[in-house]
Amino acid sequence: MGMFGTAWRVGRIAGVEVRIDSSWVVIALLITYSMYLRLSVLYRELAGGGAAGLAVLSAVLFFGSVLVHELAHALVAQARGIRVQDITLFLFGGATRAKVDARGPGDEFLIARVGPLTSGLVAGLFGLVAGLGHNLLSAPLAGTLGYLAWTNLLLAGFNLVPGFPLDGGRLLRAALWKTTGSLARATRIASLSGQGVGWLLVAAGVASLVAGDLAGGIWFAFIGWFLVQAARSSYHELQLRQLLAGVEAEDVMAADLRRIPPQLSLQDAVDDYFMRYDHSAFPVQDQGQTIGLLTLRALRRTPRTQWPTRRVREAMVPLDDQVVVAPEARMDDVVAKLQDGQTHRVLVAHHDQVVGIITPTDLTRWLRRRHTLDTSPP
Repeated sequence: MGMFGTAWRVGRIAGVEVRIDSSWVVIALLITYSMYLRLSVLYRELAGGGAAGLAVLSAVLFFGSVLVHELAHALVAQARGIRVQDITLFLFGGATRAKVDARGPGDEFLIARVGPLTSGLVAGLFGLVAGLGHNLLSAPLAGTLGYLAWTNLLLAGFNLVPGFPLDGGRLLRAALWKTTGSLARATRIASLSGQGVGWLLVAAGVASLVAGDLAGGIWFAFIGWFLVQAARSSYHELQLRQLLAGVEAEDVMAADLRRIPPQLSLQDAVDDYFMRYDHSAFPVQDQGQTIGLLTLRALRRTPRTQWPTRRVREAMVPLDDQVVVAPEARMDDVVAKLQDGQTHRVLVAHHDQVVGIITPTDLTRWLRRRHTLDTSPP
């Protein structure tokens, strides 16, 4: 699940899955267009096609730099024996998801530090190529590489700002974690720092708007707003994981599952199951064994004219394509699987028999009940 919407898988690098959030398309187009305008103004000798091609190249190199920054985090995490879930490029940069919280502050400090260092090295590399190749490269290309050097230097500096979840905020959290011995307290303080930095950026954006700088003002305000939301959600995510640390999948799952026979027509499945019960998926059971899952999404992909004649077995999703956990699986791990999966559901199975299902709705329902019980008078 993307940070802003859908996240597309684009491949694996060094064993790490790389995704692009749908919001990334917006910033990719904006950066390409702004680079095109910049090149057209600075280098009058460039024809329209030449400026457009160089703008696309500079956007690719910029996002390549962001990816290298995130890969540095991921590779150091892997070297420290920490599982990396994925890297996602989104509206304002990138994010590497790794279970660093399960380790000590030393690992977090090391992993956070390598990001800005890498951006600094990339900046130096671009600057070196631009300087040494000044006589060999065309003036527009050398100028663009020099501009990318300054951009990466700014990226390194911005990431060192002590606001969680920026790298500087993670360095602050690691130091506080080491000092206080409490991950929760360190995260709360670093999150508040991140929100403070975010609101300062929003204020700077408003001031720029008042001063007449429309583009800069909107940019600062958006980055600030994003940082505030990211800082809040990071702290809430930690609270959620800590709340679920001692909870097992069978405590949260919806267990009242209705099972569909594979020979049933899709029309009967709709009438007797999907229209009658509040579920978006039903296990398909044949001779006491669960062989697949009939989902609302699979039904919607099948033309209505085929519902009376097509069987459940033909439209079901095989069990192998689902995320399956044991009843005793820890819920903090299950939540990570819910976030990773494209189907937004986890099946709970015991001896190849599906005994329950967990969706974000089931998790929200459990959390609401837990909150009600915790806040009820003694």
